[in-house]
Amino acid sequence: MQNKPQVLSVDWTHRHYVKDDEYIPFGEDIEAFLDREIAKPIIRWQDSPQLGYEILPNKYFYCYQPPKPADELRAEFWRLEKEAETLLEGLAQ
Repeated sequence: MQNKPQVLSVDWTHRHYVKDDEYIPFGEDIEAFLDREIAKPIIRWQDSPQLGYEILPNKYFYCYQPPKPADELRAEFWRLEKEAETLLEGLAQ
């Protein structure tokens, strides 16, 4: 029982301004870049007046439906084209 794993506490934070990728400008010192970019203050969610969660409707409520086959779309197009022609002929009279 003496070799128990040590339990660590973790404070999770989120940096809203951090991008998924970073590019170090050519010729710039890497250490200076990292000090400037990583040493920014961490925004804690407890300090933020905007508490909540963003729900993206496309992610949670959208169900993919494959498009109609091209033959059906073409037939629908020509049907609508003929319908439009008859309406225009009715207006011309």
